[in-house]
Amino acid sequence: MKRYGVPGLCLILGASLGAAAPEKVGKEEKPPVEIEFVSMGLSSGASWKRGEKNPLELKIDARLSVKEPLSFAMWEHSGVQYLEAVDSAGRKLAPVEFDISPFQYSHKGWCRTRMTGTAGEIPLPGVSWIRLQGVWRISLARTLKSRVYELPLSKGAEMEVALAGSSEEGKEGADIVSVQGPLVGKLVLEDYSTFENQDGKMATATIGLKADSAFHLDSFEILNEKDESLNASSFDSGCSPEDDSSIYRTKYFVFKEPENQEKLRFRILYQVSHETVAVPVDVKLGMRGEIRKGK
Repeated sequence: MKRYGVPGLCLILGASLGAAAPEKVGKEEKPPVEIEFVSMGLSSGASWKRGEKNPLELKIDARLSVKEPLSFAMWEHSGVQYLEAVDSAGRKLAPVEFDISPFQYSHKGWCRTRMTGTAGEIPLPGVSWIRLQGVWRISLARTLKSRVYELPLSKGAEMEVALAGSSEEGKEGADIVSVQGPLVGKLVLEDYSTFENQDGKMATATIGLKADSAFHLDSFEILNEKDESLNASSFDSGCSPEDDSSIYRTKYFVFKEPENQEKLRFRILYQVSHETVAVPVDVKLGMRGEIRKGK
């Protein structure tokens, strides 16, 4: 997809910062969601008809970050959210429509995702900045850990486990059971193999989990015999619906194999709903990023 400079605005790259003001509830503060506007530019639109040119749209991208173990409850985000827009000439523009990405990732202790916006109209030539104002409602999740599970190091080994729904009332480190009653899931060791390289004896493992669609798997934590977390590289290797109500997800891991390992030991990392926070946004975007007061 081609991107173009905005007439009078050009392209904006990553100078804009914002944050959700923490709200106090008693003595407790809600964790802030930090916002960084990382790009703005014209791009060809997604909708087009044969024989017609793609229309140009003004796209605005923002990065949202929250301190782990919090993350974003993607399953609770539905529909679009809007920010009001005014240009440097005082002209009120059509609202900018934002949608949150279904993907998130971890970076140096922060969980990140993106909000992508599409402006309702393109600014006129000569405009030097655009001001966006409004409130985003962002649903947060918390990552919890199950008790330790063990599977024999044989392809196809499996076991049934009790899983939680989306409530945060379960106890971390125990069998995962929701207040509505347990959901039954199945753990499967799809594959396990070893190889050697400059780091010594390495292992690869593919773990699958069949679970109710209300259960939100984050990942698995590979452990040694002392229940210490191993430094394991992980990758999503598959996600497929089993039937109308359950999903089968697999994760692939590479790690240094512990000595005398006879079973694969791990915890399930899963997400539960935490809270929804109001994130105020008030930012001016110009040629050099955010225009702060006093400049």
